[in-house]
Amino acid sequence: MILLVSVLLAAGTIVESRFSTAVAKRFVYSTWWFNLALLLLGTNVFCSAISRYPWKKHQTGFVITHLGILIILAGSLITQQYGLDGQIALDEGQEGHIFQEDKPTLYYQIDQDEIEQIPAAFTFSQPTPDKPEIIHLPNDGLLMINQFYVNAEKRVHGRGAEKGETGFPAVHVTLDSSFVHENQWLFLGNKDYGHLDLGPASVFFEKESDWKKRLAGGEKDVSENALVILAAADGSLKYQVRRKGEFTTIETLNVGDDIATGWMDMQFKVQERLPDAVPEETYEREPFGYQKDLEPALHYEIIYRSEKKEGWLGFETQDTATVAGETFAMAYGPLQLHLPFSIHLIKFHLGLDPGTDKPASYGSDIYYMDQENQGTQVPVNISMNKPLHYRGYTIYQASYQALPDGKYTSVFAVGVDPGMGIKYTGAMVMVFGIILMFWFKNPAWGKKEKNA
Repeated sequence: MILLVSVLLAAGTIVESRFSTAVAKRFVYSTWWFNLALLLLGTNVFCSAISRYPWKKHQTGFVITHLGILIILAGSLITQQYGLDGQIALDEGQEGHIFQEDKPTLYYQIDQDEIEQIPAAFTFSQPTPDKPEIIHLPNDGLLMINQFYVNAEKRVHGRGAEKGETGFPAVHVTLDSSFVHENQWLFLGNKDYGHLDLGPASVFFEKESDWKKRLAGGEKDVSENALVILAAADGSLKYQVRRKGEFTTIETLNVGDDIATGWMDMQFKVQERLPDAVPEETYEREPFGYQKDLEPALHYEIIYRSEKKEGWLGFETQDTATVAGETFAMAYGPLQLHLPFSIHLIKFHLGLDPGTDKPASYGSDIYYMDQENQGTQVPVNISMNKPLHYRGYTIYQASYQALPDGKYTSVFAVGVDPGMGIKYTGAMVMVFGIILMFWFKNPAWGKKEKNA
């Protein structure tokens, strides 16, 4: 069992270094089989000690050592169940008391009622259309989560606008090359979906008149490689390509035409055109690739007073819907928790190795305020090896981020470990037991006992 747990821990460490802590938790540390391995290890240790009962005097160290291991496992279980491990990020001059824990959570609110929350990591069983996660709402309403993807990619589709909806002219564009395959909808006049950034190239959908005005005013916001699809005044489509800073002439574009862009070996085609469409977001399951973190998504369905509304929520996104005259606000993201005190970041300090841009040390000057302690402001410096301990919380300096204006965002780790004292106690008991084991195996001790 010790060898098996060692292998699992090694696997978890490799996954964590390759991806992130969240991924390691999802696929190793929070799995049923990892918890089962720890349970079997604890059972194994307990039975190993009990099997030698009644214990002899020379087995004292053996029993105490095994007792220490069991205490450590118990402390770890308490930490896992009741501990907190989150983050709070503050800009210089900013104050905050809300920190985020990496536990995906679904929030929902009906009109001005209290915000409700439910865990939505779905580590052990994932909801499906046949077995949805069901939350009961007032007036016999239901909120169902009937699809969940551990890792997903958002897709935007064009749908014909219905009565009362604000629509946009839209085109469905595909771009293909030997290494790029894009399948996108572009919506004329929509600030979120009127432009596509491909890194070394950009794609636009604009009115022909607006495009000419843009070029007349300068080309600063147009990349050297670009494609623009133009909606002409007579209702037809046209296009223009920019290759290495040079524009081609504007030409007619028909739905279904395959046209070479002249860069990245890429062809583009307008597959479909809608005169009045709305963007509809969906998510598709994606294999876990080379990104550091997962991008989960869930599909929800609200049934309330015989009306129904459904939609998708990606991680750290929100949505609002009106069902039977009631407003439903929903959000999906990390668990939001409140510190019993607030932190104000005064100044972030970054120390560099002489003559280099390599960080040597960093820390934050803060003060914390506790309203229960009459709002007294207590100045503290938190650095990499000097955390703040207050009211059972430990605030560590975790990382930082440079801002364009020369200031910094300081990222603090927030921890609560109710099992720490138990784990330390278990470690001391185990070490004491090991010392006794060596003591009783000392030949000199056996000789003294025989002479006695």
